[in-house]
Amino acid sequence: MSPGTKKDLMFYGIAGTIALLLYLTGLHTQAIAYVQQGILATGLIRPDTELVRSSPTDTAPARPARMENLDFRMVDAAGEVVAAERLAGKVIFLNLWAVWCPPCLAEMPGIDRLYRDFADDERVAFVLLNVERDFTKGRALVEDRGFAFPVYQLLGPLPAELASSTLPTTYVLGPAGEVLLSHRGMADYDTEEFREVLEKLAAEAE
Repeated sequence: MSPGTKKDLMFYGIAGTIALLLYLTGLHTQAIAYVQQGILATGLIRPDTELVRSSPTDTAPARPARMENLDFRMVDAAGEVVAAERLAGKVIFLNLWAVWCPPCLAEMPGIDRLYRDFADDERVAFVLLNVERDFTKGRALVEDRGFAFPVYQLLGPLPAELASSTLPTTYVLGPAGEVLLSHRGMADYDTEEFREVLEKLAAEAE
């Protein structure tokens, strides 16, 4: 066996051992999330900021999905049941996430910075909606990392307009309950363009 082959085997053996240890200790999710945070930092993955209001064709105007009633319930970090309809009339940033989802964790620091800019704006509501049955780990994760955004656990199914098999998925709902933006997968929301979208919609909510 050549020296080069021995070095390759040692490298793959060490890499495999590290990967196994990360998996067994549950740290692999965070390790992947850190890598994905680096990808987001490049600015290559940004959400579409074009509102669903223009015509997709020359003859048929686009009609955004509309929720006549925000008819789903959730539990906040204090254990209080919250009806989503309480947020009616606000611009809603709604993010679906789970603790075991690396891209969900990767985009959270950017979402937290965005939230802090709008924390005092009563026209805008942030809903970080954990879709897991066990909310304990979700609450602990947010608390341990010092995130300021409000986190909730979903109770029951979401309306069809908000259903998604992809995590994370993010929606922006207008004051009338219409889904104006949606993005499946992780993204960097900590941008001036995205802030301008929320500010524009918030002005319409007045």
